[in-house]
Amino acid sequence: MRAPVIGITTSMNERECLTNRAYIEAIRLGGGIPVMLPVMTVAGNICEDYLEAVDGILFSGGTDILPAYFGEFLMEGYEMPYELTPERDRFEIALFRRAEQKKMPILGICRGIQLMAVAGGGSIYQDIDKMMPRTIRIRHSQHAPADSLSHPVIVDNGSRFGRIIGQKTLWVNSMHHQAVRVAPAGYKIVATSPDGVIEAIEGPRDRFAIGVQWHPERLMAGGESKRYIRLFAEFVRAARQYREEVKNCGDTKESRIYN
Repeated sequence: MRAPVIGITTSMNERECLTNRAYIEAIRLGGGIPVMLPVMTVAGNICEDYLEAVDGILFSGGTDILPAYFGEFLMEGYEMPYELTPERDRFEIALFRRAEQKKMPILGICRGIQLMAVAGGGSIYQDIDKMMPRTIRIRHSQHAPADSLSHPVIVDNGSRFGRIIGQKTLWVNSMHHQAVRVAPAGYKIVATSPDGVIEAIEGPRDRFAIGVQWHPERLMAGGESKRYIRLFAEFVRAARQYREEVKNCGDTKESRIYN
C-alpha cells in the first residue's frame, strides 16, 4: 500500500511557484509522499482536483496575508517586510475551507496557522509589536539561523498537540511579525509564548487539524528532532486513516475520532 500523499502549498512570485525543501524532507521523514500544490489564480474546481489527489494538506509559511481578508485596512506605522500575494491568499482560503468541509487532515506552519485563522473566521494581528499589548517583549522575528531556538512556548498537555509533543515547555524558532489574534471557529489555543502570543491551535477531536506559529520542519535535526518527527508522523498517520476511511470507502464518517 502506498504512503499517504501530502500536498504542500507554495509561495509565488511573477514567474514561479516555490517551496522550501525542508517541508518536503519533513514529510518524507514522517512517512508521507510530498507533492507541491501550485497557486492557481482561479481556485474553482482546481481545489476539488487537488483534494482528490492528496490525503492531507500542509499550509506552508510565506508572505503576509492581505488584511482585507480579515476585515481590516492596511495599517500605517510599519513597513511591510514582504510583498503581499493576494492570489495566494484567495487560493489558500478556498482550499482550506473545502478541506475543512471534507475533514481532511491539515497542518499549518507559520503563515499557515495565520491562514487557518483567517479562512476559518478568526483574525490575526497585522504586527504584534505595533498592535498587541505585551508585558514581556520577546523577539518573534529572530536574527539567527532558521534552526536556532529563540524562545519557549507553554503547551496544553491535555490537547492532541500536547500528547504528540509530550512536554509542557518547548523551545522553538521564531520568524514572524504577525500572529493569530482570534482562533478559527471550532479551534482551541493549545500553546502560547510567555508574552501571550498564540503559538499553536487545533481543531475538534474528529479530525487532525493543527497549526503552529514556528517552523518545526527546520528543527528536524536538533535536540527536539524526535518530537517534531513525531508531529509529522502523526499528521501522515491521520492522512492514511483519512484515505482508508473516507476516500476508499466513500464514507464521510462524521463520528470518527483521531487519538
